[in-house]
Amino acid sequence: MINAHKQQLEHFIKHKDYSSAESFLISIKSEYPDDLDYWYFLVNINRKLGRVEQAEEICQKAILKYPDSSQLNFELGIIYQTKGEFKKAIEHFKIVIETKEDVSLTQVVDTLNSLALTYKYAGDLVNSLKYYNLALEELAQGIYMGIKNDPLRGTDLQDTGFNYTGEEEEGWVRLATQIVIKNSANDGIKACRFPTGETAQKIVKESPVIGVAIYDDKDTNRYVLPAYFSSFYLALKSNIYYSNIVNNIGVLYSETGDNGEAKKCFEESIRFIPKGVEYKNPYIGLESLQKNNVSENIDKQSGNKFFVVPQTEKEIEQNRKKIEELRAKGLLQEHEKTFEIQKDGTVVEEE
Repeated sequence: MINAHKQQLEHFIKHKDYSSAESFLISIKSEYPDDLDYWYFLVNINRKLGRVEQAEEICQKAILKYPDSSQLNFELGIIYQTKGEFKKAIEHFKIVIETKEDVSLTQVVDTLNSLALTYKYAGDLVNSLKYYNLALEELAQGIYMGIKNDPLRGTDLQDTGFNYTGEEEEGWVRLATQIVIKNSANDGIKACRFPTGETAQKIVKESPVIGVAIYDDKDTNRYVLPAYFSSFYLALKSNIYYSNIVNNIGVLYSETGDNGEAKKCFEESIRFIPKGVEYKNPYIGLESLQKNNVSENIDKQSGNKFFVVPQTEKEIEQNRKKIEELRAKGLLQEHEKTFEIQKDGTVVEEE
């Protein structure tokens, strides 16, 4: 399908004008007798118009022609999730994940989020939390690579309304820290430092032609500068994905009675709702907790149970050995804080 037609259909769908989208799709049908994009939009629009059975029938027919289509498998996953056929939904969502090399970052994150939600509906809370965390890891990795490959300059961060000072310890900081440490270990970095004061200012001043987020010196030391966290924050707030996933984790915790973690999640979700987006879910969740007289005195030392970067056992063991070697040599340190990767993949700040 040509881009002009796709953009027109996406415009209608974005503004929830599904009737206009359907009319436009019918008007161009003769131009696309057997086109994958046409099939996808036909299924998507029928589903969003509430014609679930019709959407399923069309999708089943289309998927015979395009069995590896991430778009069609995602749609069929959503259809089965809607119908309560969770085993089938999980099967089709996993097809999308297994072929993620050919899938956009946003679709991978969306699919993992939907997969986690499906496990929750099916009563499998362990796998639900696992896939929410996988969604966060994919989102964080995409943001990290974007910052590393195309770092913001100092002027780009002016007038953004946010400046990272090193004092924040919310879940998003833990997520940003975990992903940069994991990538640094994989890159063979000898030392990973997090300066926030004079050292950071000196690096930026002496290296005006480089990006100001991440700086690797000639001795393979990596300096993760305040602009990295500021850039990470702005990227998380640029769309609804992070806020939505964190809200969903909050719901998961509230339904299992862990109200302290639920409150943290809802508050962080609210903070990261993009400007101009109406997203009421975390407000509703927080209000529900308050109505149930959830204590405001939450143990600040308990840490965040979410934002665990999932790894294979081999990756965990490799990273643990690498971190232990670096720490034994006195190379893994930072300007103000020290972080250590735990066995489950979480990052713990040492006193």
